[in-house]
Amino acid sequence: MPRTSTPTIIKEKAGNPGKRPLNRSEPQPSGGPIRPTVMTAAARKVWVRLIDAMPREVYTACDGALLAAYCEAVAAHQTATKLIAAKDFEAIGAGSTGQSVIHPAYKLQADQVRLIATLGQRLGLDPIARQAINSTPAQTDEGDPFASLIH
Repeated sequence: MPRTSTPTIIKEKAGNPGKRPLNRSEPQPSGGPIRPTVMTAAARKVWVRLIDAMPREVYTACDGALLAAYCEAVAAHQTATKLIAAKDFEAIGAGSTGQSVIHPAYKLQADQVRLIATLGQRLGLDPIARQAINSTPAQTDEGDPFASLIH
């Protein structure tokens, strides 16, 4: 599977490490991410933490659905983990024909971990993906005595 292309804004923030020409005709979505109206309460809490934690210019209105999917995955993982961590939780139970079966919460938890990892990488939320985002503010010309010579 080929590597996906990195958005121009991310390349710019990273200082264009590949030094290849940037795609200046790439669509530039505007506006901040809009939280979908249909989300679980737990996912809404994750949304608030996520949006507050990342630089404002990273996500746009187009990213709302992907961000919401990530938040729902985190919320479902938390739910499964709480269930597994409960005092009276039994990891192995009897199936419909009497055979031993592992509790479905483990599958839910594992599925959500994979989804979180995949979406998190796409959204720049894991440490490796975050390395490509340089969110330091751009230097201003204020205080630079030679700035007027460049303009």
